[in-house]
Amino acid sequence: MILKKLKPIHKYLFQYRYQILIGALSLIVTDAFGLAIPWLIKDAIDAIPSYKTTGVDKTASIVFNYSMLIVFAAIFQGIFRYVWRVYLFSVARKIEYHLRNDYFSHLLKLEPGFYFKNQTGDIISRGTNDLNAVRDLAGPGALIFIDTITLISISLSLMLYINWKLTLYCLIPMPLLTIVIYFVGDMIERTYERMQQKLSELTTRVQENITGIRTIQAFRQEDNEIRRFSKLAKDYVKYNVLMAKVNGVEEPVIFFISGTSMNVLLYFGGLGVMNATNSLGELVALSGYLMLLAWPLFGLGWLVNIYKRGIASMGRISEILEVQPEICDGAKTDYGIKTLKGDIEFKNVSFTFAGKKTPALNNISFKVRAGQTLAITGPLGSGKSTVCNLIPRFLDACGGEILIDGADVKTIPVPILRSSIGYIRQEPFLFSDTIVENLKFGDMDADDKTIREFCEISKIADDIDDFADKYNTLLGERGITVSGGQKQRLAISRALLKKPNILIFDDTLSAVDNRTEEAIMAGLETFMKNSTTIIVSHRISSIMNADEIIVIDNGEIAERGTHQSLIAAEGIYAKTYQKQKLKFEIETESV
Repeated sequence: MILKKLKPIHKYLFQYRYQILIGALSLIVTDAFGLAIPWLIKDAIDAIPSYKTTGVDKTASIVFNYSMLIVFAAIFQGIFRYVWRVYLFSVARKIEYHLRNDYFSHLLKLEPGFYFKNQTGDIISRGTNDLNAVRDLAGPGALIFIDTITLISISLSLMLYINWKLTLYCLIPMPLLTIVIYFVGDMIERTYERMQQKLSELTTRVQENITGIRTIQAFRQEDNEIRRFSKLAKDYVKYNVLMAKVNGVEEPVIFFISGTSMNVLLYFGGLGVMNATNSLGELVALSGYLMLLAWPLFGLGWLVNIYKRGIASMGRISEILEVQPEICDGAKTDYGIKTLKGDIEFKNVSFTFAGKKTPALNNISFKVRAGQTLAITGPLGSGKSTVCNLIPRFLDACGGEILIDGADVKTIPVPILRSSIGYIRQEPFLFSDTIVENLKFGDMDADDKTIREFCEISKIADDIDDFADKYNTLLGERGITVSGGQKQRLAISRALLKKPNILIFDDTLSAVDNRTEEAIMAGLETFMKNSTTIIVSHRISSIMNADEIIVIDNGEIAERGTHQSLIAAEGIYAKTYQKQKLKFEIETESV
């Protein structure tokens, strides 16, 4: 059962099997030397009375020899203890490393829809706190398991061999330990899982508050957020306290059982010495082994604690690892496709978001040839961005076909598809790194000259030159240190550096002024001649030169044609154009 629950780390247990074996054998040898010491003490004590017959000097020599053996046993015990600590704990760290990489790599394979349904804080909590608990299971947990089995089995065997009657007396209180461990273990698993859930909620709240700090401060909601955080923190503390109470039951019970067993041994063993049914050395040896048993008994309770925590955490991690990406290469993938020219065709494409009844797109059809420009406009929420997300397969169509170069988009290898597309969103994401490293996301091998050229196209080069550190300027989280327009222009440069055959601008110039927009579009003209370009925009000035313009309304194509033909049709497009033209004229006159 435990092996099934630990399936994600099976391959790593096999990979490091020799290190685990060396560590386990070293641990057993360490315990063997430790178990030899009480036996040597027994023989030394039983040899002392012989001085009456063999003489003091000979007896002293025998006792000295035993003491030297005890010293050597302790030395070798220390050496092998070092070996097992190095091997077992290093393997646990390596397994943690691999599992953490697997977890992160798997997250990168999951489509955006997964992140719509799962909170960031919960995902982070599973990849940190829960993963640490799994590491403890693979490291200290494995150690305690081997140590406990070795010490208990060998100690009891030696005790039974020395004096089976006294050993059985000592075991009388042990059934109580079994009962306590059973009930405590069940409570630990349930309490720990709930505690981790509360930690996930707490992490999510912190992440959201830090990300949205400007909104919180703008609306003066600091006190409300403190109260909400305090409530979540109290819930988390409540389960931590409950966990401490549950854990607190084990140690007193174990010490009580150990103390009771020692009292039983001293009473019956002492009577045996006085009645000559057992020797003093036997009593001392049994006392030593009983004291050695105190650790595995305590370790048994600790093992249950670590096991229950680790299994609960492994379950939470497995929930993520077992999520299969809905958008990935499959049986229908044609790996013979290596490049894309950029012919795009939508055939009666429909799409409905999960949990929604009204389709976001309904029977959308259009075709754009390689090197042509298609513009998409329409009211907010009409489905424009959904069209853009379907092309690189961030979403998959619910009906109809999407073809690129005549091939169904679902047959094109996902890496080939996405590497051929430069997608710039309205709200682009910038990493907490330098400007140049953000730009190199488009081409990691790009030199300074090439980067500068593409920054000139997006009209961000002059802005960068104004920064103190130029291209080495460190951006804050999500690019907080630059304006919205600068973010968009940096994102354009980053996408252009990919030199993609398909360019998608999803309302990318919404945060720049009209003059900058015109300059950027002029700079893009040469580049766009070699790429299939899809421009989504509310601004008619951004799309009026497109080869074809489609107007989407309520998920359907309401109008289509060139700028001139749509103006002549006097529909939605023409009315929008007239409003924007009038607004621009008013703003120009006021200046």
